[in-house]
Amino acid sequence: MLVWLRQAGCEYFKRKWFIYLFVTILFCMGIFFGATAAKVINADQAGQLSVYLDAFLEKVSSERVSEQLFPRHNVLSNLYIMIAMYILGLTVIGIPLVLAAVFTRGFILGFTVGFLVREKAFRGFIFAAISVLPHNVLIIPAVIIGGVTALSFSALLVRRRFTAKNIPIRNHFGVYTAAMLALCLITGAAGLVETYVTPVFIKKAAMYIR
Repeated sequence: MLVWLRQAGCEYFKRKWFIYLFVTILFCMGIFFGATAAKVINADQAGQLSVYLDAFLEKVSSERVSEQLFPRHNVLSNLYIMIAMYILGLTVIGIPLVLAAVFTRGFILGFTVGFLVREKAFRGFIFAAISVLPHNVLIIPAVIIGGVTALSFSALLVRRRFTAKNIPIRNHFGVYTAAMLALCLITGAAGLVETYVTPVFIKKAAMYIR
């Protein structure tokens, strides 16, 4: 069984490696442009965000973790992007929109880390690593794999519509749905980490950074 799974996995990545590379590069570009945007925002915007950040750090460091504003809707917010990718993958025009979703997720991550580093220098980098890394260890691979999966299914629909109308779609749809459901479980787990685990690290880091 393990040998078969290994062989199937190797065959899958041989067929999809270029798409994985492209989506990963796109995600990294989002991070780069997000970090760049954090550096070039005007003084008024930076000042407003800095005030909000300082207030947040003050609140986090002075209250019990259970009282922090880390609501359970983090689970849902992390699921939204996977649900959006799933729906977009079901459309012929979904390819550019899926790419936009991957880029946007990278942009948000890059902007968050970039702004923290801009405002707090090395302490901001440490805080960003502690507050962003735990749940993103799950989210980032899920977004990349979800992007590739959605792109592949959308591309299959394009081929079926324009060049190969005899492609059976039912089996592909079942595999696609199962894969995206598994990724939803992963992003849901990331939301739980963001709600119940990350705040513990944030509280400890906030006392150091503020």
